[in-house]
Amino acid sequence: MDSAPATDLESRVDDGRERFDAPIRDALLRLGYLSEDQTQRVAAHQQTRGLDFDQAALELGFITTDDLDRAREQLINSMALQDTQRRAMSDELVVINDPSGLRSEAVRLLRTQVIAQHIKSGRRGLAMVSPSDGVGCSWLAANLAASLSQVGIKTLLVDANMRSPRIDQIFGLDPNAPGLSNFLSLQVARPERVVHANVLPSLSVITAGPPIARPQELLAGSRFRDGVNTLLREYDIAIFDTPAANANADALTVGAAAGYALVVARRNHSFLKDVTTLVGQLASSRCPVIGSILNEF
Repeated sequence: MDSAPATDLESRVDDGRERFDAPIRDALLRLGYLSEDQTQRVAAHQQTRGLDFDQAALELGFITTDDLDRAREQLINSMALQDTQRRAMSDELVVINDPSGLRSEAVRLLRTQVIAQHIKSGRRGLAMVSPSDGVGCSWLAANLAASLSQVGIKTLLVDANMRSPRIDQIFGLDPNAPGLSNFLSLQVARPERVVHANVLPSLSVITAGPPIARPQELLAGSRFRDGVNTLLREYDIAIFDTPAANANADALTVGAAAGYALVVARRNHSFLKDVTTLVGQLASSRCPVIGSILNEF
Protein backbone atom coordinates (compact mmCIF):
# COMPACT_ATOMS: atom_id res chain seq x y z
CA MET A 1 0.00 0.00 0.00
CA ASP A 2 1.04 3.59 -0.58
CA SER A 3 2.31 5.06 2.70
CA ALA A 4 1.71 8.69 1.66
CA PRO A 5 -1.84 8.97 3.07
CA ALA A 6 -0.68 7.82 6.51
CA THR A 7 2.12 10.37 6.48
CA ASP A 8 -0.31 13.12 5.50
CA LEU A 9 -2.63 12.09 8.32
CA GLU A 10 0.18 12.18 10.86
CA SER A 11 1.16 15.67 9.73
CA ARG A 12 -2.37 16.87 10.45
CA VAL A 13 -2.51 15.51 14.00
CA ASP A 14 -2.96 18.40 16.46
CA ASP A 15 -1.47 17.71 19.88
CA GLY A 16 -2.50 21.16 21.11
CA ARG A 17 1.03 22.58 21.27
CA GLU A 18 0.68 25.04 18.39
CA ARG A 19 -2.04 27.18 19.93
CA PHE A 20 -0.19 27.30 23.26
CA ASP A 21 3.18 28.10 21.66
CA ALA A 22 1.94 30.75 19.22
CA PRO A 23 2.27 33.80 21.55
CA ILE A 24 5.89 33.15 22.60
CA ARG A 25 6.84 32.12 19.04
CA ASP A 26 5.42 35.38 17.68
CA ALA A 27 7.19 37.41 20.39
CA LEU A 28 10.55 35.83 19.52
CA LEU A 29 9.96 36.58 15.85
CA ARG A 30 8.87 40.15 16.55
CA LEU A 31 12.00 40.86 18.60
CA GLY A 32 14.24 39.43 15.89
CA TYR A 33 15.56 36.57 17.99
CA LEU A 34 14.36 34.04 15.41
CA SER A 35 14.16 34.14 11.62
CA GLU A 36 11.34 32.54 9.65
CA ASP A 37 13.69 29.74 8.58
CA GLN A 38 14.77 29.12 12.17
CA THR A 39 11.15 29.09 13.28
CA GLN A 40 10.37 26.29 10.85
CA ARG A 41 13.41 24.34 12.02
CA VAL A 42 12.40 24.81 15.64
CA ALA A 43 8.88 23.55 14.87
CA ALA A 44 10.30 20.42 13.23
CA HIS A 45 12.68 19.82 16.15
CA GLN A 46 9.81 20.40 18.56
CA GLN A 47 7.76 17.63 16.95
CA THR A 48 10.71 15.23 16.89
CA ARG A 49 11.68 15.79 20.53
CA GLY A 50 8.21 16.41 21.98
CA LEU A 51 9.25 19.77 23.47
CA ASP A 52 7.57 23.13 23.93
CA PHE A 53 8.53 25.65 21.24
CA ASP A 54 10.72 27.77 23.52
CA GLN A 55 12.56 24.72 24.86
CA ALA A 56 13.17 23.45 21.33
CA ALA A 57 14.62 26.83 20.30
CA LEU A 58 16.92 26.79 23.33
CA GLU A 59 18.04 23.24 22.61
CA LEU A 60 18.94 24.16 19.02
CA GLY A 61 20.91 27.16 20.28
CA PHE A 62 18.88 29.67 18.26
CA ILE A 63 18.02 31.74 21.36
CA THR A 64 19.48 32.26 24.83
CA THR A 65 17.69 32.19 28.16
CA ASP A 66 18.03 36.00 28.26
CA ASP A 67 16.33 36.24 24.86
CA LEU A 68 13.49 34.06 26.15
CA ASP A 69 13.09 36.12 29.33
CA ARG A 70 12.85 39.36 27.33
CA ALA A 71 10.31 37.83 24.96
CA ARG A 72 8.18 36.57 27.85
CA GLU A 73 8.34 39.97 29.55
CA GLN A 74 7.20 41.78 26.41
CA LEU A 75 4.44 39.24 25.84
CA ILE A 76 2.98 39.55 29.31
CA ASN A 77 3.29 43.33 29.49
CA SER A 78 1.70 43.79 26.06
CA MET A 79 -1.38 41.76 26.97
CA ALA A 80 -1.69 42.44 30.69
CA LEU A 81 -4.25 44.65 32.37
CA GLN A 82 -3.33 48.32 32.27
CA ASP A 83 -4.15 51.14 34.73
CA THR A 84 -6.15 48.94 37.09
CA GLN A 85 -7.01 50.31 40.51
CA ARG A 86 -4.56 49.39 43.28
CA ARG A 87 -4.68 49.91 47.02
CA ALA A 88 -2.02 49.44 49.66
CA MET A 89 -0.86 45.87 50.12
CA SER A 90 -2.04 44.06 53.23
CA ASP A 91 0.11 43.59 56.33
CA GLU A 92 -0.44 39.87 55.74
CA LEU A 93 2.28 40.06 53.12
CA VAL A 94 4.95 39.48 55.76
CA VAL A 95 7.85 38.88 53.36
CA ILE A 96 7.42 42.53 52.34
CA ASN A 97 6.25 44.15 55.60
CA ASP A 98 8.22 42.10 58.14
CA PRO A 99 11.14 40.55 56.26
CA SER A 100 13.18 39.80 59.38
CA GLY A 101 10.36 38.13 61.32
CA LEU A 102 9.94 34.44 62.10
CA ARG A 103 7.06 34.07 59.65
CA SER A 104 9.13 35.48 56.79
CA GLU A 105 12.01 33.20 57.65
CA ALA A 106 9.67 30.19 57.56
CA VAL A 107 8.39 31.24 54.12
CA ARG A 108 11.95 31.63 52.85
CA LEU A 109 12.77 28.12 54.07
CA LEU A 110 9.76 26.83 52.12
CA ARG A 111 10.92 28.83 49.10
CA THR A 112 14.32 27.12 49.23
CA GLN A 113 12.68 23.69 49.25
CA VAL A 114 10.30 24.56 46.42
CA ILE A 115 13.16 25.83 44.26
CA ALA A 116 15.35 22.79 44.95
CA GLN A 117 12.72 20.08 44.70
CA HIS A 118 10.19 21.55 42.29
CA ILE A 119 11.39 24.36 40.04
CA LYS A 120 14.83 22.89 39.31
CA SER A 121 13.10 19.71 38.17
CA GLY A 122 11.29 21.71 35.49
CA ARG A 123 7.92 21.68 37.25
CA ARG A 124 6.01 24.90 36.67
CA GLY A 125 2.61 24.44 38.31
CA LEU A 126 1.80 24.17 42.03
CA ALA A 127 -1.65 24.20 43.64
CA MET A 128 -1.91 25.16 47.31
CA VAL A 129 -4.64 22.96 48.76
CA SER A 130 -6.13 22.56 52.24
CA PRO A 131 -8.57 20.10 53.81
CA SER A 132 -10.61 22.83 55.51
CA ASP A 133 -10.97 26.58 55.93
CA GLY A 134 -8.91 28.59 58.38
CA VAL A 135 -5.50 27.02 57.80
CA GLY A 136 -3.88 30.02 56.07
CA CYS A 137 -3.74 28.63 52.53
CA SER A 138 -4.22 32.02 50.82
CA TRP A 139 -1.74 33.68 53.19
CA LEU A 140 0.90 31.07 52.41
CA ALA A 141 0.27 31.14 48.65
CA ALA A 142 0.63 34.93 48.56
CA ASN A 143 3.79 35.02 50.67
CA LEU A 144 5.43 32.11 48.86
CA ALA A 145 4.75 33.75 45.50
CA ALA A 146 6.15 37.09 46.69
CA SER A 147 9.17 35.36 48.21
CA LEU A 148 9.95 33.50 44.98
CA SER A 149 9.75 36.75 43.02
CA GLN A 150 12.23 38.36 45.41
CA VAL A 151 14.98 36.07 44.15
CA GLY A 152 14.19 36.78 40.50
CA ILE A 153 11.99 33.76 39.76
CA LYS A 154 9.33 34.77 37.25
CA THR A 155 6.20 33.92 39.23
CA LEU A 156 2.47 33.94 38.54
CA LEU A 157 -0.05 33.76 41.38
CA VAL A 158 -3.56 32.69 40.37
CA ASP A 159 -6.55 33.02 42.70
CA ALA A 160 -8.54 29.93 41.74
CA ASN A 161 -10.72 30.31 44.83
CA MET A 162 -13.71 31.88 43.12
CA ARG A 163 -15.96 31.19 46.12
CA SER A 164 -14.18 33.28 48.76
CA PRO A 165 -11.19 34.95 47.07
CA ARG A 166 -8.58 36.79 49.12
CA ILE A 167 -5.57 37.34 46.87
CA ASP A 168 -6.94 40.69 45.61
CA GLN A 169 -7.23 41.89 49.24
CA ILE A 170 -3.69 40.83 50.12
CA PHE A 171 -2.13 42.59 47.13
CA GLY A 172 -4.46 45.60 47.09
CA LEU A 173 -5.94 44.81 43.67
CA ASP A 174 -9.37 45.77 42.40
CA PRO A 175 -11.75 42.84 43.08
CA ASN A 176 -13.98 43.98 40.20
CA ALA A 177 -11.19 44.04 37.62
CA PRO A 178 -11.20 41.25 35.01
CA GLY A 179 -9.98 38.00 36.52
CA LEU A 180 -10.14 34.24 36.20
CA SER A 181 -13.94 34.20 36.17
CA ASN A 182 -14.01 36.52 33.15
CA PHE A 183 -11.67 34.28 31.19
CA LEU A 184 -13.54 31.09 32.05
CA SER A 185 -16.93 32.60 31.18
CA LEU A 186 -15.66 33.71 27.72
CA GLN A 187 -15.76 37.42 28.52
CA VAL A 188 -12.02 37.62 27.79
CA ALA A 189 -10.37 35.81 24.89
CA ARG A 190 -6.95 34.92 26.32
CA PRO A 191 -5.70 34.25 29.86
CA GLU A 192 -2.89 36.79 29.49
CA ARG A 193 -5.51 39.53 29.30
CA VAL A 194 -6.51 39.07 32.95
CA VAL A 195 -2.94 39.24 34.27
CA HIS A 196 -1.89 42.03 36.63
CA ALA A 197 1.74 42.28 35.51
CA ASN A 198 4.55 43.48 37.78
CA VAL A 199 2.49 43.66 40.97
CA LEU A 200 5.95 43.17 42.43
CA PRO A 201 9.16 42.78 40.42
CA SER A 202 8.98 39.31 38.77
CA LEU A 203 5.48 38.71 40.18
CA SER A 204 2.23 38.76 38.21
CA VAL A 205 -1.22 38.03 39.64
CA ILE A 206 -4.54 36.80 38.28
CA THR A 207 -7.36 37.57 40.68
CA ALA A 208 -10.52 35.48 40.95
CA GLY A 209 -12.55 38.18 39.23
CA PRO A 210 -16.21 39.06 39.83
CA PRO A 211 -18.42 36.37 41.45
CA ILE A 212 -19.77 33.79 39.05
CA ALA A 213 -22.21 30.89 39.21
CA ARG A 214 -21.05 27.27 39.03
CA PRO A 215 -17.28 27.78 39.40
CA GLN A 216 -16.69 24.01 39.63
CA GLU A 217 -18.17 23.45 36.17
CA LEU A 218 -15.98 26.19 34.69
CA LEU A 219 -12.82 24.92 36.39
CA ALA A 220 -13.54 21.39 35.16
CA GLY A 221 -13.81 22.54 31.54
CA SER A 222 -11.12 22.36 28.89
CA ARG A 223 -10.86 26.16 28.80
CA PHE A 224 -9.32 26.25 32.27
CA ARG A 225 -6.85 23.48 31.48
CA ASP A 226 -5.90 25.09 28.16
CA GLY A 227 -5.45 28.46 29.88
CA VAL A 228 -3.20 26.89 32.51
CA ASN A 229 -1.09 25.21 29.82
CA THR A 230 -0.65 28.54 28.07
CA LEU A 231 0.37 30.37 31.24
CA LEU A 232 2.78 27.71 32.45
CA ARG A 233 4.87 28.33 29.34
CA GLU A 234 5.40 31.98 30.23
CA TYR A 235 6.48 31.71 33.86
CA ASP A 236 9.06 29.82 35.88
CA ILE A 237 6.29 28.82 38.27
CA ALA A 238 2.55 29.41 38.62
CA ILE A 239 1.03 29.07 42.10
CA PHE A 240 -2.72 28.47 42.43
CA ASP A 241 -4.71 29.29 45.55
CA THR A 242 -7.75 27.03 46.03
CA PRO A 243 -10.81 26.77 48.31
CA ALA A 244 -11.00 24.19 51.09
CA ALA A 245 -11.34 20.66 49.74
CA ASN A 246 -13.97 19.54 52.25
CA ALA A 247 -16.53 21.99 50.81
CA ASN A 248 -16.23 21.28 47.07
CA ALA A 249 -14.06 19.61 44.44
CA ASP A 250 -12.46 22.82 43.09
CA ALA A 251 -9.07 22.15 44.68
CA LEU A 252 -8.84 18.69 43.13
CA THR A 253 -9.70 20.07 39.70
CA VAL A 254 -7.16 22.89 39.96
CA GLY A 255 -4.50 20.52 41.28
CA ALA A 256 -4.98 18.17 38.34
CA ALA A 257 -4.56 21.07 35.90
CA ALA A 258 -1.53 22.53 37.72
CA GLY A 259 0.12 19.12 37.88
CA TYR A 260 1.34 19.20 41.49
CA ALA A 261 0.00 20.15 44.91
CA LEU A 262 1.26 21.31 48.28
CA VAL A 263 -1.06 20.46 51.18
CA VAL A 264 -1.52 23.13 53.87
CA ALA A 265 -2.78 22.23 57.36
CA ARG A 266 -2.82 24.07 60.71
CA ARG A 267 -1.62 22.86 64.08
CA ASN A 268 -4.47 22.21 66.55
CA HIS A 269 -6.99 22.87 63.80
CA SER A 270 -6.64 20.29 61.02
CA PHE A 271 -7.39 16.59 61.53
CA LEU A 272 -4.89 13.99 60.34
CA LYS A 273 -7.70 11.93 58.82
CA ASP A 274 -8.81 14.92 56.70
CA VAL A 275 -5.27 15.49 55.46
CA THR A 276 -4.86 11.79 54.62
CA THR A 277 -8.18 11.79 52.77
CA LEU A 278 -7.17 14.86 50.76
CA VAL A 279 -3.84 13.30 49.77
CA GLY A 280 -5.68 10.20 48.57
CA GLN A 281 -8.15 12.29 46.59
CA LEU A 282 -5.31 14.19 44.91
CA ALA A 283 -3.62 10.91 44.01
CA SER A 284 -6.87 9.71 42.45
CA SER A 285 -6.94 12.96 40.45
CA ARG A 286 -3.41 12.21 39.21
CA CYS A 287 -1.97 15.17 41.07
CA PRO A 288 1.23 14.28 42.95
CA VAL A 289 1.68 15.92 46.36
CA ILE A 290 5.18 17.35 46.67
CA GLY A 291 4.88 18.00 50.39
CA SER A 292 2.78 19.28 53.26
CA ILE A 293 2.98 22.34 55.49
CA LEU A 294 1.90 22.48 59.12
CA ASN A 295 1.11 26.16 59.49
CA GLU A 296 1.56 27.64 62.95
CA PHE A 297 1.02 31.30 62.02
